Amino acid sequence: MAALLALLPLATLLSAAVVLRPRDEETPQRHRLAIVRAALAVGAGAVLSVEALSLAGAIARGPVIALWAIAAVVTGYLAWRRRPVDWQISWPPLYLAIPVALLVLAELVLALASAPNNFDSNSYHLPKIEHWVADGDLDNYATLQVQQIILVPGAEFLLLHLRLLTGGDGLFNLLQWGAGLLGAVAVSRCAAQLGAGRAGQWLAAAVFLTAPAVVLESSSTQNDLVVVAWVTCAATIALDTSSRDVLSLAAAAGLVTVTKSTGLMALAPVLAYWGVAQLRERRIARTAAYSALVIAAMALLAGPSFLRVHDAFGSPLGPPAYRTSLSTERHDPPAILVNALRLGASTLLVPVPAVNEAVGKAVVGVAHLVDVDPNDPAITQWRSIFPGTRWKPDEDRSPYPVQSALVLVGLAVGLFSRRTRPYALMVLGAFLLTAAVVKWQDWGNRLILPAFSLAVPLAGVWLERIARRKVVAAGVALVMAAAFAHAAAAVLLGQPRRLIGHGSVFTVDDWQERFARLPGQAASYRSAIDEVRAAGARRVGLVIEGDFWEYPIQIELPDTELVSVQSDVPTAPAASVTSVDAVICVSSAELCRRVVPADWRYRQIDPYVVTAFPPA
Repeated sequence: MAALLALLPLATLLSAAVVLRPRDEETPQRHRLAIVRAALAVGAGAVLSVEALSLAGAIARGPVIALWAIAAVVTGYLAWRRRPVDWQISWPPLYLAIPVALLVLAELVLALASAPNNFDSNSYHLPKIEHWVADGDLDNYATLQVQQIILVPGAEFLLLHLRLLTGGDGLFNLLQWGAGLLGAVAVSRCAAQLGAGRAGQWLAAAVFLTAPAVVLESSSTQNDLVVVAWVTCAATIALDTSSRDVLSLAAAAGLVTVTKSTGLMALAPVLAYWGVAQLRERRIARTAAYSALVIAAMALLAGPSFLRVHDAFGSPLGPPAYRTSLSTERHDPPAILVNALRLGASTLLVPVPAVNEAVGKAVVGVAHLVDVDPNDPAITQWRSIFPGTRWKPDEDRSPYPVQSALVLVGLAVGLFSRRTRPYALMVLGAFLLTAAVVKWQDWGNRLILPAFSLAVPLAGVWLERIARRKVVAAGVALVMAAAFAHAAAAVLLGQPRRLIGHGSVFTVDDWQERFARLPGQAASYRSAIDEVRAAGARRVGLVIEGDFWEYPIQIELPDTELVSVQSDVPTAPAASVTSVDAVICVSSAELCRRVVPADWRYRQIDPYVVTAFPPA
């Protein structure tokens, strides 16, 4: 029954698509535009509703069910009023539609069969959701993992709705799966707006959907595909160059801002493209007014989150040390060039070490030529060393060489075509901004997905154009076959979730699956949780340091009050260790010893996991 409540947002989305269907029959790809409009409206409404419920201290299951029930009834009634609906859909090319459908279906099976099991989700994406549910609001709380407070929470707001509707995380992976589909709808419409025919639109969707980074995240609780979806929705609306959809553009801008900062480097050129198009139509006053509306939407959707971060750390961007660890500290042209080459080379890694070594040496050679250290800390994340050699289908690091090569060629060709040049310049701006802001890092391939996704429509246009020649068409078919093969390998044998082979989601239990990234600690966490439960502790102190995981403890002790007895949030002091019935510490042994009183019963389960109980 609980899972059925998740159909309320789906029903709302489908009804909203009918309600927001363009009335103008001449609107390009109007059915896809209806889906984009509906997704943006529902997404913005979901974010705003969380903020509103927080103000009332009412983040709870009952209010959320009521909100979605009302939304489904209202949009359903409005959709009924707009009947009949004429959904004339042209038949897709089967040679693309069938493999795309099989790939998406396999991803759906994996998403439904998998438990959240990546590092980021278990350390900060999902724990913050459990804190909000426990507290009933979004206020800052005590924690050592400041990412839970600093990072914008747009995707987590959407997951919060699923959490309260269903009572668990069984459907969490569907958010990114759905975001991937929305991104494909948006990039295919962009391709159509740039002049691609039916084949070019499907080629664009296929290039996007087969990128292993997209495939692997489609069954994940990361947030990269969510921000990609909002960025591509903004792009297709901006390409219309009309002012009719300014509310949708504003919603897209706000959703990008509240979801992930890496999306802003792609969003800025999109907004600039739209603004220039408006000015060319001599809509100066209207452009100024609509620009103000877009900025207002960004402030409305993301402003409260930034204010909470500012309250905690004195800056809406968090502590300076955290910002500089991820963002570049050099912005001179040589540094940007080297960073851009490293980011591009990382996406092009192939399972041939000699090729990767040659590409890496070429980039290092350019770096030395322009007098830039290829591992300058000012443009390199502190734990990463270029060149990276990881090419396996891993969610955090997987390259996408076929798709990246197609996109880069499409961008180059697009710059020489009068029709696509403005859009190609916009994409180039997104890549350069990303290179100017995002430090190179081992897991950076997924961080440049917003800029990559903007370039995908150019690949569709280019591929369709050259495929008109029969000889070249065979080559295009081989390239796309390679793209689908790489995508299939990612969904079948990827990490940390796979359909077949050792560690398949069908051969391991839920707990081991959750610890696919930390298999050696599954037993330790279980032992600590069981000890606390057996002791009957009602209030448990936590010390979770660095990248260790809080989420498994939260979901296994749902009726226990969990409080942090250490905090790096200045405005949220930690609870006193003497106020708890037990402590679970997952950190360095030195910190655990320092926190736990000397006379407590102390058990070191493994080098990092500790339980402690007060004297009898």
